[in-house]
Amino acid sequence: MHKKARKEVRTDQAESHYEPTFEQVQVRAYEIYIQRGRTDGFDLNDWLRAEKELKTRIQNRSRE
Repeated sequence: MHKKARKEVRTDQAESHYEPTFEQVQVRAYEIYIQRGRTDGFDLNDWLRAEKELKTRIQNRSRE
């Protein structure tokens, strides 16, 4: 049982270190920009939202 607990901790650590690629974030940020009606001035918000969404998707998939 102790070994299993260690494995779960390692998995959680691996998930927390996932970083989407530059290209993945770029594409998602552009999609957000389009969905928002191509309004300029929100590029940083779009980028940060894209990163967060991509990280969350991967974490949710790994838990299934």
